[in-house]
Amino acid sequence: MPATIRDVARLAGCSIKTVSRVVNGEPYVTEETRARVQAAIRAVGYAPNISARRLVQNKSFQICILMYPGLLQPASGILSLIMDIGYEENYDILFQPYFPTHARSKRKLVSLIYEHRIDGFVTTPPCDAEDFVSELLDTFKVPLVQINPFNRPEKTPFVASDDIEGARGMMEHLLGLGHRRIAFLMGPRNMRASFDRLEGYKQALEAHSIPFDPALVRDSEFTFDGGYTAARLLLEGSPRPTAIFAGNDEAALGAIYAARELGLDVPGGLSVCGCDDIAAAGRTWPGLTTIHMPAEELIETAVRLLIQILKGSLPSSNQVFLQSRLVLRGSTAPPAEAST
Repeated sequence: MPATIRDVARLAGCSIKTVSRVVNGEPYVTEETRARVQAAIRAVGYAPNISARRLVQNKSFQICILMYPGLLQPASGILSLIMDIGYEENYDILFQPYFPTHARSKRKLVSLIYEHRIDGFVTTPPCDAEDFVSELLDTFKVPLVQINPFNRPEKTPFVASDDIEGARGMMEHLLGLGHRRIAFLMGPRNMRASFDRLEGYKQALEAHSIPFDPALVRDSEFTFDGGYTAARLLLEGSPRPTAIFAGNDEAALGAIYAARELGLDVPGGLSVCGCDDIAAAGRTWPGLTTIHMPAEELIETAVRLLIQILKGSLPSSNQVFLQSRLVLRGSTAPPAEAST
C-alpha cells in the first residue's frame, strides 16, 4: 500500500496538521520540525495529492525559468540545486527556452499564462531585453523575479551580480601588473552585464589617469568564436595591446586561441583574462584569470525569492546584489617590456 500522511506523522513524531503545513509550504513550523517531516516523507516514500492541492488553492505549484539557449545555461550542479529547492518547497520547476525576437517563443509564453500553468517566472538575460515579458506578466498579475535585467524598474524584484565592481577589480589587477594598453571585448548589447563590465573598465582607467581609447574596445559575443575574431583584429593591428580583458570566459578562451595562432605566448607575450569563472576556466593551460560570478547563487536566490513572493511574503528589498571575486590563475603576468 502507498504511504499515507499518517505514516509520515507517526515517523516524524508530529501531528497530521503539521505534516500538511510542511507539504503545503505554510509558515508556523520550526526549521527542525520541517526538516524532520521532510526526512520522514523521503523515508516512507509519501506522495501528496498534488492535483487536489492545486484545485483547492487555485495554483499550479509550478514556476518557470526562462533561459536564452547558449547563455547562463544551468550546469548539472545548478540543475540539481534548483530541483532540490522544488522538492523542498513542493513546486515543480520548468526550464523554458526563450528567444526574445521569435514570435513562436512569445506565443509559447502567452499560452503558459493563459492556461494558468505557471504561478510565477524567473527570467535570465537577455530574455528581459525587450519589455514584452515584463509587460505581459504585469498585465496578468503573474509574479516575476529577474536575474541581472537590462532595465531595473523599482517594482520588479531582481537579483544581480555587481559587474561594475568586478570589472574594476580585474582592471586593478592588470594595472597593478604594469599593463597600460588593455583591450576590452564587449559582450552582446542586449545584456546589462556587457555595459556594466565596460563601465568598470572605464572607471579603473580613469582612476589611474589613463585616457580611454575606443580603439581598444571591440564588439564581441559571449562565445569562443566571438572572442577569437575580436582578438585577431586587435592583435593584427599596431600597436598591440599587452592584455585583453574579455567580457566573459568563453570569449577569453577564444582570445587565447587567437594569440597562440599568431605565435604569442600567454601570458609572456599577452595577458588574457575573462569573467564568470566557468568550469573550463580552471581546466585550460594556463588557467584563466577571471572574475567569479555567483551563477548558482544568482539562480538559487531568484527562485527562493519568487517562492517567497508566491507564499505571500513580501521581500525586504526588491534589489539583491551578490558580490563577485577575483580568481587569479596563470593567464596574466606583467607585460614583457616591464619584465626586461
